[in-house]
Amino acid sequence: MESTSYINVTTSFIHGLQKYLSIRKIPLDHVVEVFAGNGELGLQLGLKPNHNVSDLLMHQDKWYRDEISSKWELEPYGVKKESAYQTVLRFYKEGGDVQLLIIGAPPPTNSYYCSNYEMAKALYYCYHAEMLFIGDLFSDAFASPKFFNHVKEVEDDHFKQYVESTYEERGYFKEKHIKVKPHLLRFSFCEDVNCDCREQVKINA
Repeated sequence: MESTSYINVTTSFIHGLQKYLSIRKIPLDHVVEVFAGNGELGLQLGLKPNHNVSDLLMHQDKWYRDEISSKWELEPYGVKKESAYQTVLRFYKEGGDVQLLIIGAPPPTNSYYCSNYEMAKALYYCYHAEMLFIGDLFSDAFASPKFFNHVKEVEDDHFKQYVESTYEERGYFKEKHIKVKPHLLRFSFCEDVNCDCREQVKINA
């Protein structure tokens, strides 16, 4: 069966993630998936369609389609067209809570502005929440150096048992020899005292 997602969404992985959320007592209403693509992971997990699952849906432009995204509907069911940063601020402004934010294989950013970093920073200042990042922390195939310089891994035995161990590495990135696995991350300040990571997010901007 051909994959329709950059990450490998399997029944065992979904069940493992559900078990982990249950142990942590994190309700699905407090879980959000950004950079969701066609929404396969979030919707199978049971997240609220068009609310807790979002993506900018850049594949709607033919120049941004590849062997995976070209298989998606131009308007995938249940996926709100919105940036990751906008999603975090929307939840905050609406009085919603985010305890875990899922980021599966976010695209690389090669400019000064990094949407992954801006999202992670907003998540920290709004919620101090953790991120389930699925990818490689040392690959330029995902996010950006600015993002990776502002996150740290969270040690959690339950995460390793029910999330990390149930993810089967295969498909799109394995064929390209890029290692992908789940990581539990939290935003952190870098050592540069002049970095904007220490500047409070302007919620009403």
